[in-house]
Amino acid sequence: MVRICLAGMSGCRSPKKYAPVWGVVAGILAGCVLVGPVSAQPRQPIYVGARVCGQCHDGKSMGDQFSIWMRTRHAKAYTSLATPEAKEIARRSGIPTEPQQSPMCLGCHATAADAEDWQRDDTFSLKDGVQCEKCHGPGSEYADARVMMNRKLAMSKGLMIPSADTCQMCHLEKGSHTAVLKRPPIDIEQALQKIAHPTPKVWKYEKLEIPPPGASAGATSAAPGYASLASSPGTNNGSPGTNNGDVQASPLPKYTGALACGACHAGREHGFQYSRWRASKHADAYASLSTPEGWRIAAEMGVSGDPRTSPACLACHSTAHRDPAGGVLESFTPQEGVGCEACHGPGSQYATESVMKDKNLASKAGLRPVTKDTCLACHANAHGKPFDYTVALATIAHPTKIPPPAEEVRYKNPLNLAVRPGGKELYVTCESAHTVIVIDLVSRQKVAEIPVGGQPQDVGFTPDGRRAFVSNRLDDTVSVIDTLARQAVATIPVGDEPHGVLVDRAGKNLYVLNTASDNISVIDASTLQPVKMLAASRSPWSLDMSPDGSRIVVTNALSRFVPFRTPSMSELTIIDTGRAVVDQRIVAPHTNLLQGVAWHPSGKFALFTLLRTKNLVPMTRLMQGWTITNGLGILWADGRVDQVLLDEPGISFPDPADVVCTPDGRFALVTSSSTDRVAVVDLAKLLAILERATPDQRQRVIPNHMGKATEFVVAHIPTRHSPRGIVIGPDGKTAFVANTLDDSLAVIDLTTFQPLEPIDLGGPKEITKARFGERLFNSAKITFRRQFSCHSCHPDGHVDGLTYDIEADGIGNDPVDNRTLRGILDTAPFKWAGTNPSLSRQCGARLSVYFTRLAPFTPEELSALDYYVTTIPRPPNRYRPLGAELTDAQRRGKQMFERTRTNDGREIPVEQRCTTCHFPPLYTDRRRHDVGTKYYLDKLSEFDVPHLNNIYDSAPYLHNGMANTLEEIWTRFNPYDKHGVTNDMTKDQLNDLIEYLKTL
Repeated sequence: MVRICLAGMSGCRSPKKYAPVWGVVAGILAGCVLVGPVSAQPRQPIYVGARVCGQCHDGKSMGDQFSIWMRTRHAKAYTSLATPEAKEIARRSGIPTEPQQSPMCLGCHATAADAEDWQRDDTFSLKDGVQCEKCHGPGSEYADARVMMNRKLAMSKGLMIPSADTCQMCHLEKGSHTAVLKRPPIDIEQALQKIAHPTPKVWKYEKLEIPPPGASAGATSAAPGYASLASSPGTNNGSPGTNNGDVQASPLPKYTGALACGACHAGREHGFQYSRWRASKHADAYASLSTPEGWRIAAEMGVSGDPRTSPACLACHSTAHRDPAGGVLESFTPQEGVGCEACHGPGSQYATESVMKDKNLASKAGLRPVTKDTCLACHANAHGKPFDYTVALATIAHPTKIPPPAEEVRYKNPLNLAVRPGGKELYVTCESAHTVIVIDLVSRQKVAEIPVGGQPQDVGFTPDGRRAFVSNRLDDTVSVIDTLARQAVATIPVGDEPHGVLVDRAGKNLYVLNTASDNISVIDASTLQPVKMLAASRSPWSLDMSPDGSRIVVTNALSRFVPFRTPSMSELTIIDTGRAVVDQRIVAPHTNLLQGVAWHPSGKFALFTLLRTKNLVPMTRLMQGWTITNGLGILWADGRVDQVLLDEPGISFPDPADVVCTPDGRFALVTSSSTDRVAVVDLAKLLAILERATPDQRQRVIPNHMGKATEFVVAHIPTRHSPRGIVIGPDGKTAFVANTLDDSLAVIDLTTFQPLEPIDLGGPKEITKARFGERLFNSAKITFRRQFSCHSCHPDGHVDGLTYDIEADGIGNDPVDNRTLRGILDTAPFKWAGTNPSLSRQCGARLSVYFTRLAPFTPEELSALDYYVTTIPRPPNRYRPLGAELTDAQRRGKQMFERTRTNDGREIPVEQRCTTCHFPPLYTDRRRHDVGTKYYLDKLSEFDVPHLNNIYDSAPYLHNGMANTLEEIWTRFNPYDKHGVTNDMTKDQLNDLIEYLKTL
């Protein structure tokens, strides 16, 4: 029951929670008798739950609205997330968590999923699925009878009148649902007829007078929730489980209600028992009494009036009426139908966890075994219907433990590797397995596999080799491994999505590159405590220490922010290890995706991998290499930078991922993750080319010359699928390469530059459809002369931070910002112009015409690629972990995001409100709108609304990437309030809005 809080909220358990309400629901709880004043001041509404609505909106005089809702799929929407189909849909949407725990799934399958706890009254439950307030808005401020009887006043208090567009917010076709459920798109008009629950033209508030359990036929309760009984002696303080296991605390057990049971009996670990019950006819038993069939049967039984008020009907169609026991608690409602306690007995005495874990104690406390006689009490000759106990029991079965889901094929996906100092072991990080594999370098066999955190990326050692440090990208942690015990012994929290790790020569500091937060954690390697945080450039990726140990060079995968329509400028960050400070920031012009890095043994220079993406040039000159070229950078000790290409006229070297120098300094080895090979670079020849070139040639010609590689690349060594990290063994004669999409290590003889027998890491041999698609995504076989892969523009399925000119709209027109592939399946149509209705068109015909200049995929390949793209996982939001409360700033920002009036009180037109186009859970209406961002190069003025999930991690912004930050969207590029009304905001309000947007 909602607690009636009047006169300053005296007696409330949580004044902060109930203060916004002040008793606006009091009228409902007192039978719609007006209690307390209705405040004229606008207050923050909260969700009160469908049962509160149902206390007035039920019965014939109100069109049986609540009972109609209870029988719809809306009421079971949360429950449906427990099905195997829901799990598959989540996987197809890149959601790794259980659907019932995913904000993305709950956004449509529950009400108030994005609300905080204080915004939900005790009468509200997420488990009630899509409730009244999902469509009509949180009800605390309009639920009072006097307000509800005045439509205009109710709407001013927050009552929303839904339309077909409201339904489309959740029911617009979703690719993930269509692919799994095989259902046609929903017809909104037909659906509206199915769920229709109109208020009769002649209506009155006439609350159903449901008799309390054990009452005679003429007796009624003061309220449907039996508040009078709940306050009787021995109530256990109004909540189950407060007797701390003392089964003698109350003389008679009371009914707690199914929701109280569902608080524990939910989730996979408990067999989704609550959801299984909620999906059964038992849960609809009360609501079924309102149907024409229910009235007909009641009349045949001689019941006059509404069956829902008849003790004879309620005896089998509700939980507590057959055996009233000691009454009911406040958490109980008769509308639940035949709940758990109808079979298992009133639960107030056995509901505590300590009792339920002891079968004997639970039995003594009133937990009843369910037998055939239990069912026959209601089902024996029920209205002439036959009853087969065995069949019925199987239908409603809800075991504590359900069979585990089919084990998913989990690959290893080795990424990086390092040789343990002083030993003969190789440590390999395996991203998908969440482990580190240890290889014996003598036998070249796997000897151990050590569990670490989520998505391990890189590994580094203390100088003595006794500790290994592993960066865990998913968990934002570093695992500390005792190499002698071969187990993780500690975990260090670091920044967002850590990648490269390295310990300085003295063994004093551990450096961790945090790719998503653009900084570098400095950790005391002995105490494991943070020392400081250094600022990197965008997406710091890999690092290597100079031979003398004085400097560390860090590559940054994304370009710095540059002015609109200017070339990319990537940074190399130089750290002084003696002071643990950033000493230099060196620019590599016209580059992006700087990843692998290695110092030459002489210390005179370091090599780093790079892409030279010609994103400002229309994609019309693929033959000449003017789309993407791939190469090496040379960072000289004095800060100068040279660049050379590894591409050759006939074939390119796409996606160079890592580089290493041989101990004698003669050669460098570079991996190409998209063509499955390693290039061997003769460094003397490379340096000779640079030395005899003029400064102008080194700056303008050589970085773009596709013929130079033939002079210094002396060999190409084949590997298996998608080679990434590379190291050289302690003998200096053997190199080891992580074949990421093959679950193996390539082994290379450096005396002959020939591949040797690979090392099997023990991954699954089955090639799933997703694995096949992932290989295609990371392969350059689809492009003319193998110049790039999907990964080249969408590393890790995300963004490269660049704006492109695609010539479909004319050369130089309509430049477009690259958009993430994470979680895109349900956001069709695609492209900023919204012209591609499906991924198959996006990745098929469009790709071949405008990008690859080849027909890239067979139908089977295209299907696999599309399947993989849809399953690219969404990383957890770093600004609001699952279930976390909003900060004060985020909460204020949410109010700005949802506001309907300006600071001076003017109403904001509906089409200019943030939530009109960006509503949860995807935060896109999947339509095109003109938000005033058309630029001088644009032919179009309307653009597809992007989803806002993890928006903090996909800069730059707007359709052409001209806004470097979220703030710029509304400070520089919204002068006329076409992209939401923001010009009246104060700086603090805008800051708060940005803080909230980061949580989406």
